[in-house]
Amino acid sequence: MSAIARSLAGAGEEQDLQNIHYIASARQATTPSRPAGDASVHLIQMEGNFQRHVRHAEAPLRGTYMMILIDAETGQVTDWSISPQPFDLRGLGRAVRL
Repeated sequence: MSAIARSLAGAGEEQDLQNIHYIASARQATTPSRPAGDASVHLIQMEGNFQRHVRHAEAPLRGTYMMILIDAETGQVTDWSISPQPFDLRGLGRAVRL
C-alpha cells in the first residue's frame, strides 16, 4: 500500500508525504453513492502538497490531502481525491500509520 500511495502522490507532483494512514473498511461505507455489493477496501489518506491535472478541467486539482481507495481483493486503485482539508474518516475503522 505504501508503494501505491507514493506512486499516486508522485503523479500528484508531491514527494514529501506526511501523515500517511490507512483504514480497512467496506466500499459502501466510503462513498455516499452506495454502490452495489460491499467489497472490502483499503482507504489511504496522506498529507502533502498535491496538484493533479485531470481531463476536461481547465485548472489542476490542488490540495493538501489525498485519499486513495484500493480494492482489497485485487489491489487495484478504484478511486482517488484531492482536498484542501482532511477527509472525515471517523466511523470507517481504525486508522493505522503506514
